[in-house]
Amino acid sequence: MSQENVEIVRRVYNAYSERDYARSFELYAPDIEFDVSHLGDVGVANVYHGHEGVRACFRDLLGAFSTFDYAVESVADHGDHVLALVREHGVGRASGVILDRRHYALWSIRDGKVVSMRAYLDRAGALKALGLEE
Repeated sequence: MSQENVEIVRRVYNAYSERDYARSFELYAPDIEFDVSHLGDVGVANVYHGHEGVRACFRDLLGAFSTFDYAVESVADHGDHVLALVREHGVGRASGVILDRRHYALWSIRDGKVVSMRAYLDRAGALKALGLEE
């Protein structure tokens, strides 16, 4: 099952990169939770709920940046969870400040659907959320 979970997360990222957002929502549970509270202040709220919440997260994020993109560097299997290392790059819309950093996205999968995504700036925080230590 865990390799299936890795493939689900890869499909989400592929849909994002192809700007086929409808396809990514097919992979989300209706009550999905997007938690970006560990990423610091990037012009978005802390936690978003449901499909409308995820849409609001992306509206907030894209509204805060004049350009924003990301690249997935790795995806690792952790059973019901998948940990992705993502490099993000953006330019603040109002400030012009350049954002160039990595974050760890911890995806939780149940019954073939993404039930949550929690993002962390450091690997230690993501591993702690998994109940693991570095």
